[in-house]
Amino acid sequence: MEINDVFFKKFIKNLGNFLGEKCEIVVHDYRNGFEHTITDIANNEVTGRNVGGCPSSAFIEKLENGGEEIERNPIYFIKHTKGKIIKCCSTLIRDADNNVIGAVCVNFDVSDFILSQNTVASFVKYTPEVMEAGEDDILVKSVDELMDYYMGMAEKTVGKPMSLMDKDEKIKALRYLDSKGVFKIAKANVSLSEALQISKYTLYSYLEEGRNTDHQS
Repeated sequence: MEINDVFFKKFIKNLGNFLGEKCEIVVHDYRNGFEHTITDIANNEVTGRNVGGCPSSAFIEKLENGGEEIERNPIYFIKHTKGKIIKCCSTLIRDADNNVIGAVCVNFDVSDFILSQNTVASFVKYTPEVMEAGEDDILVKSVDELMDYYMGMAEKTVGKPMSLMDKDEKIKALRYLDSKGVFKIAKANVSLSEALQISKYTLYSYLEEGRNTDHQS
């Protein structure tokens, strides 16, 4: 395929329209040297270049050794003289003898994205450590759902369904639930008595025993 092929030119134009004005697409032809390599360009406002222009100095350097560096790392960032940060993707065009005769370069002005990224990061201030610190905080639709969550966590802590726990395991489950403030929830005792299959009197007896164990330890 010739670099100036009609289909190729139409494709570059359509792709430029599709990706928008922040995305420049450049076709280079190196067969006559590096002084006037640009044969087609879409959205040239990104770098201000025109047909007949030349590639960047860094790109020419990367063409050393047959363009191996470009093919190893086709995506890279450059800083434009006007302060723009541009994300680039370069694909080399080779002839039948595997010689580099041109390239198609996609240059996307990501300056606004970087500003937005920094603004969002400054506001969110998310880190794995922050997430870990708040991992016990959950959002539920109702108190019943909250109780189901805590009882599930108690079963996970003990390693057994509440209905199958023995006395010591029930005390352990109640100590866990007490540490989470579950007994501040109205009628928590009703749900827990039913789940543990014990009376309210026994529930509070086990709870008190668990609290005394904590004090002793």
